[in-house]
Amino acid sequence: MNKLNQILSGLCAFFSIQPLVAEASSEAKQYDAFAQQYSDVFVENNQDSITAYYRYLDIPLKDKSVLDLGCGDGYDLSQIHPIGALVYGIDASEEMVKLAQQKNPDGVIKVGLFEEIPFEDHRFDIVISKWAFQTSPNIDPIYHEVARILKPNGQFIYLSCHPMRQFIEKKRKGKNYFKKEIVESVFFDGQITAHEPSHTLNEYLSPTFFKHFTLESYEEGNDSGAEKVDGDIYPSYFIIKARLKDPMSTN
Repeated sequence: MNKLNQILSGLCAFFSIQPLVAEASSEAKQYDAFAQQYSDVFVENNQDSITAYYRYLDIPLKDKSVLDLGCGDGYDLSQIHPIGALVYGIDASEEMVKLAQQKNPDGVIKVGLFEEIPFEDHRFDIVISKWAFQTSPNIDPIYHEVARILKPNGQFIYLSCHPMRQFIEKKRKGKNYFKKEIVESVFFDGQITAHEPSHTLNEYLSPTFFKHFTLESYEEGNDSGAEKVDGDIYPSYFIIKARLKDPMSTN
């Protein structure tokens, strides 16, 4: 009977996540349309967040297997490979993956989703991500997958769009911070427009996160490349640094 319950539970989980995976694929694949344009301008326009993010990547990387979730054109992988990291990446955009492979001929770059990471269990020493998680409609499935693919005591470092920014970008009176809806984000002085599902900070710092990871650092910041709605100053991104818990402590 217990075996039957496990099978039924697994089937329910599978079918419940499929709409989320389909939506995540749709939102992330939008970058196919402007992959080269984004690649050409994002470094120049994201200097604030890049500088902050790389402070967290200033850790021993030599001979470490590092997976970049939402690797985009492979810029970050190309920066850490010369210092000895073994680089891997996934991105939902096929065009971005092509660019990433060109930048990282020695890396393993795949088309894939964060909710269904195409690598085996306990494969990586470090999982990183920058400006990518906000494209997914649901964050918890990402945490389950990252916990699955990390080695024991593995590190998890990511930068994502700040929920406050998404709330302000709803751009209307009576907007609801807690309502999940697609938000239009305009950045790089109007050069790029993306449509992404809104999130709350609770979704990122969720019970699932704390089940799998120990939070080591949290930082908020503002990037000059983000749109300035009504001239207000507010955080456009946040960074989390965490470590995978001992599996025995999560049971």
